[in-house]
Amino acid sequence: MNNSKIAYGTYDLEENKDNRLSFLQKQEGELAQVVEAINRVEASEDWQKLKKLLLDGVVTTLEKQLLAEANRKEIDSPEIYKLQGQLAWAKKYADLKKLSDIYRQQVENLKNQIKYEQNPRDEAL
Repeated sequence: MNNSKIAYGTYDLEENKDNRLSFLQKQEGELAQVVEAINRVEASEDWQKLKKLLLDGVVTTLEKQLLAEANRKEIDSPEIYKLQGQLAWAKKYADLKKLSDIYRQQVENLKNQIKYEQNPRDEAL
């Protein structure tokens, strides 16, 4: 048996683990910055004005349009799909608090992955 390959394989595993750990840490930092930026924008007076003038009621309007389109005798599938996409977008991005919560959850998931990478379970068990 050639033991040099075993040692080399172990080195590769450690290097891959370090690369994954640094990637996860970088992702966590970037997402944390996104959450902070979203929170600052959401708290700004300018965002509140834009939300009131442009986005309030968009979800309701799109839901009504989608329902009206679905109740037509001849359904226009591309139009239904377009409205569904717009509705999904509006639900996700019109409420910055919800968007912030989505990204915050991703940060928590990354923290858990980093914690696991730093302290893996004993594989001998």
